[in-house]
Amino acid sequence: MSVSSSKSALVELAPPLLGELEDYLARHRAALNARLTHQSGSKTGTYTDGVALGRAHAKILDGLMSSLFAAGTAAVKRPKQVTLAAVGSYGRRAVALRSDADVRLIVQPGVRSHRAAAEFVESLLYPLWDVGLPVGHQVMDGPEAVDLAQTDLATATSLLDLRLLAGTEELLSELSTRAWSGLFSEGELPRFIERLEEEVSGRHGRFGASVYLLEPDVKSGAGGLRDLDVARWAARARYRVGESENVWAELVRVGVLVAREAQEIGAAEEFLWRVRNRLHAHAGRRSDRLTFDEQELIAWDLGYGDTAEPTDDAKAAAAERLMQDYYLHARSVTRAREQILIRATPPRRRGRPIESDLGDGVRLFDGQITFSVDHLEQDPSLALRAYAQMVRHHAPLLPFAREAIIRTARDASWCDQLRGSPDAAKAFVDLLCTVADVPTKSGSIAAELHDVGLLLAMVPEFAPVTGRVHHDVYHVYTVDVHSVAALDCLRAMCRGDLAQERPLASRLAAEIARPRPLFLATLLHDVGKGYPDSTGSRKNHSVSGAELCDTILPRLGLTESECAEARSLVLGHLSMYHAATRRDLDDPSTAAEFCKMVRGREGLRELYLLTVADISTTSPTAMTSWKARMLDELYFASDAYLSGSDRHAVDEERIAIVRDAARALWSGDVAYFDDFVGTMPERYLLANTPEAIVAHAEVARARGSKLVSVALVPSRHPEVSELCVVAKDSPGLLAKISAAIAAGRLEVLGAQVYSRAVASGFEAVDLFWVRDRTEGALAAESALPRLTRDLSTVCAEGVDSEEFLRERSGVGSRWRERPSPAVLTDVVIDGRASPRHTILEVFAKDRPGLLYTLAHAIHELGLSIALSKINTEGTKVADVFYVNELDGSKVESPTRVAEIKDKLLRAVTQAAP
Repeated sequence: MSVSSSKSALVELAPPLLGELEDYLARHRAALNARLTHQSGSKTGTYTDGVALGRAHAKILDGLMSSLFAAGTAAVKRPKQVTLAAVGSYGRRAVALRSDADVRLIVQPGVRSHRAAAEFVESLLYPLWDVGLPVGHQVMDGPEAVDLAQTDLATATSLLDLRLLAGTEELLSELSTRAWSGLFSEGELPRFIERLEEEVSGRHGRFGASVYLLEPDVKSGAGGLRDLDVARWAARARYRVGESENVWAELVRVGVLVAREAQEIGAAEEFLWRVRNRLHAHAGRRSDRLTFDEQELIAWDLGYGDTAEPTDDAKAAAAERLMQDYYLHARSVTRAREQILIRATPPRRRGRPIESDLGDGVRLFDGQITFSVDHLEQDPSLALRAYAQMVRHHAPLLPFAREAIIRTARDASWCDQLRGSPDAAKAFVDLLCTVADVPTKSGSIAAELHDVGLLLAMVPEFAPVTGRVHHDVYHVYTVDVHSVAALDCLRAMCRGDLAQERPLASRLAAEIARPRPLFLATLLHDVGKGYPDSTGSRKNHSVSGAELCDTILPRLGLTESECAEARSLVLGHLSMYHAATRRDLDDPSTAAEFCKMVRGREGLRELYLLTVADISTTSPTAMTSWKARMLDELYFASDAYLSGSDRHAVDEERIAIVRDAARALWSGDVAYFDDFVGTMPERYLLANTPEAIVAHAEVARARGSKLVSVALVPSRHPEVSELCVVAKDSPGLLAKISAAIAAGRLEVLGAQVYSRAVASGFEAVDLFWVRDRTEGALAAESALPRLTRDLSTVCAEGVDSEEFLRERSGVGSRWRERPSPAVLTDVVIDGRASPRHTILEVFAKDRPGLLYTLAHAIHELGLSIALSKINTEGTKVADVFYVNELDGSKVESPTRVAEIKDKLLRAVTQAAP
């Protein structure tokens, strides 16, 4: 009988059968979906929308399979010896809301039985496929299944999940016997565990190796449900557990887990199931990526919102709370997988180990550090002494000893005793401040102490930021992981590992006089993000963190002066970054104002190093060469200010040197060049190199009588292009230029705006650092011809730049990006930071044309722009403008300040897509 004829045989039953199947599925799916619409069991800790929903779904599928098996047997000639078995999660009696159900048809060896079984199973499954139920299947006999499992891990693990659905039980029993006596025998088990570890490594490489991804895959990512499957397979293969629904309880019974560990794993599994079921429900199909928009939806579904109205802020806050729980559970899953794989691996036979006593209860055993577990419970500081010996002897901790620390560090009374030990405090601080190589998996001693629980044991104030996440695309890591990474970055700079990448920072790090305050401040710089400050606000985490330092640092044994130094660093850890990216670095008042919060030249060095470590570890792309250069410039200007040098004299000398060097490079009319330089403001000569000045003068000379002259000039930053635009100066010129740049799909990262007197009036010499929004700096060169034409058009009399931008950009489609979290729009007006200008800071979500929108609004307000700085953090921008009234004065009137703020806020919100 062919497949088509076997299908036809069942199709004869199809009208009533398919109708019944559709009714059955619709009724039961509605019941499953109903479980997701309320918080069932949330007060008792038991839920019906997580694992229980998966089990109910599996029972529904069982009913379908057994019914169709009987119907298929009646309609089609079924092979005599055949078994229908569930595998995968279906075999484990739990199927997520829209997941596939995988089955195996097991037959007797022989070509004819295979062919007949294939025809039978396909005829069996056609009705399910016709009603849209995804079912994966495979036909195999016992010998070939075991042979295939030797090289195919998916087949091997399916043999651990086999569950009889219908047919002959003997075939299933024979296959299981073959598998247990071969694949999962004591001799083969180590290789099977290795294959599981290889699968984890490969899968994490595809789905993201870190638990702390912004949009994690709840099934296949690190810390996801597949990692629990791996732990379950290892446990089943080694300990023969997994027959009951709660395999974690079985592992407690056989002594592999303690009750607390099993409860933690079970809670993580339940949480992941609840999230995954909702992802499936929202998509109407299998969908496992927890995207930003899904985070907001699911957080609200699961009751993480603390307000009645789901505003953008409320949804973002709810999503952050959800993701903090997600990362904590994912971390528990990762730890459980690692521990169970280690415990499930049979010990290898070896010769007599070499053992030596290192003193204070620590031993070197077979090249690894260990200790007596019984002594650990009575002497908590033994854990930190063991790590100190690990660093001293460059020998790893014995896995058994490491697991003992993990288990013991969960005991609150043990942690209390540990914190009360001065010896433990000294050992802990010494470990955090070490720059030596450490033989841990991550290469980080801070990460290791955090992983085993000793960081939280010594600094319990760190708990609220563990797993805490920002609901944006800029802060890639959770607060605790970022803090540890920042400490590791500082350590790398001290070691000279980043000498090429961060030369100034590496040189300064090698000269640190007192490492303890700097290292502790780096670890604790964001600890305040989990706490309100003294005013009850959670917005100023620098203040909260400084207040926490008053409690944490004395307990860790730092001296009074060290505590004050570290506290100051935590309090001002954002000040250098904000000054460098949002203030005019060529204005002497910038360094003077910034240095008010710095504790001398040593404090400046420490704050610079903390800032570099902080920004470098916010995300892989946060510290651009653009930002690094601005930080370096602010450091040098501030160091000169603090050293007492005459800044004015230094500037005069620098201006003379730059002017002379530029004149030597100029090959044209010297009189024209001297006039160009002589009519540009002093800050222009301070802000640009001789080579850049020559290039700008050439662009100005080439303008002649044209409306505009534009050229790419040598850029100081490899990732962006530097654009020089020279045109007749007039109110609103920056808005017009911004319109042309936005129409060319270029993103502006910074701008310097200058004006000089010429015979015909005033000429603008404006510099822009730009890059293509999708292709980067190099693509900006290919965009130059079109940009030149667009600038000539938009600068012509009578052209409406807003209408021009609308027509050129084709509002919408090509710039539409995937959904991302909302960004709070805010405007801050600072009249004190600059003696000559009023500073406008606009915080908003980045989008094409934003600079034009702001520049146009500022023009309509009757303000002139002297300088613009653009700082991008993911999808958030901080656009800064140094402005004056048209008569050159600063903005003074409170009424005027309110008018400017209102106008800019309305301009940004009304222009938002």
